[in-house]
Amino acid sequence: MFIRQILSRKGARKGAARSMAILGFAAVAGLAAAWAARQHIQGHVERLRAKARTPVVARVVDAYDLPAGTRLDMEHLAIREFPVGLIPSESIAPAQHTHLVGMVLRSTLRAGDLVLPIHGKRSETVAFSSQLGEGRRAITMPVDAINSVSGLLQPGDLIDLYVSFDYQRRRITAPLLQGVLVLATGNQTLASGEPSSSHAAGFSTVTLDTSPEDAVKLVAARQSGTLTAVLRHPGDDNPTRKAVRGDLASLIGVANPPPQRAAKRAPVLYGNQSVRNVPRLTPEAPGVRNPSGLFELPEAQALASAWLRQSMSSEPPLAEPVGSAVEME
Repeated sequence: MFIRQILSRKGARKGAARSMAILGFAAVAGLAAAWAARQHIQGHVERLRAKARTPVVARVVDAYDLPAGTRLDMEHLAIREFPVGLIPSESIAPAQHTHLVGMVLRSTLRAGDLVLPIHGKRSETVAFSSQLGEGRRAITMPVDAINSVSGLLQPGDLIDLYVSFDYQRRRITAPLLQGVLVLATGNQTLASGEPSSSHAAGFSTVTLDTSPEDAVKLVAARQSGTLTAVLRHPGDDNPTRKAVRGDLASLIGVANPPPQRAAKRAPVLYGNQSVRNVPRLTPEAPGVRNPSGLFELPEAQALASAWLRQSMSSEPPLAEPVGSAVEME
């Protein structure tokens, strides 16, 4: 009986030791699993940090799915960042996006794809009308119709146009349009660069940038009057209201005063008649008129090139998405 008790105690001790060993092994395995999971998470975080530290550059991509034959415009382009080592050498930086505007795609592009020069072709000739602003018109006038400084004009100059015409048997000269942008002189335009040798010899036409209303005024003034062009400083934005009427003699102040009318004969007074209005024996002095002929127009004109200064006053930053397209993620 005593021996059985001893053997049972030894068996209980062995079971307890086995249980403790199993618990210890489970604890060690759990700690090892936790350490391995921690190492895995830290390694993933480090890889993400290393990827975030990779230098990137911004490149121009297409903002939408574009089929072949599309003529690229500002609204078709956007900006996306790429790792430095993954971009092709011919990719376009945002500062050079104008090299892509006007290009016709040879193949279809998906949204977010890099737009490369090899993807399209540029038209041999660009329409002159593409240089016009929205809602503007270009009108070409012969040089003989716009005298004065026509031989000195260059594309990009600003001019004032004066019109001279007869009104009520008097000559009037007044400003018709002020601050008109010269788009072209002959075949020389702003996009042509330096003037050619043929342009230096002279030109026969001048192309002006106007609104539709101003174009109508120019056509009517050319048919009914004489136009004269006067150069305007590009920084001068003050319109003038000065005009002149009359002949040259009155303009320079050498015109003779109008002759005085002879006095009417003195009336004969009779006793049985009464004269209510007795004329003066000496004529009245003639009314004083403006001897120089200068006068001011009732309203000041707006400069025809005011829209140009507004568009040039604000330039889009290069870091922002090109045009109205949003930045691709």
